[in-house]
Amino acid sequence: MRMILIGAVVLAGLGTTLYQVKTGIDARQDQLNDLKLTIAATKRDIAVLEAEWAYLSRPERIMSLSSSLLNMEPISQDRILPLDAIPMRVMSEKPTPVFQLPEPEKPKAHAIKHSATTADAKGVNIKAVLDGEDKP
Repeated sequence: MRMILIGAVVLAGLGTTLYQVKTGIDARQDQLNDLKLTIAATKRDIAVLEAEWAYLSRPERIMSLSSSLLNMEPISQDRILPLDAIPMRVMSEKPTPVFQLPEPEKPKAHAIKHSATTADAKGVNIKAVLDGEDKP
């Protein structure tokens, strides 16, 4: 009798857990379907906007608008010059600066005084280093 009661409690617990998992999966599936519908609608909107942009930016439409609204006309042939008619700029040796910056001040050197036999924190003999010897 005790085993039947324990089995019934375990089955009830497993059934409840299975039901909760199933409802959680169904909720997530609904969210996924909503997202897929939103993505599809957004892609349709993008396609419509791209089609509108292509329609509005047709070259013949732009030309008609520019001629009617801006009074623009093509450039006449007498306004176009050959390359030989353009004067070439003479380059000088040293270009003239537009703005002259002041010369930066050189830092002043400060001498560090040590006694001839003093060693620093690393144990290097300063006199030997200053004299050019390799061994400290």
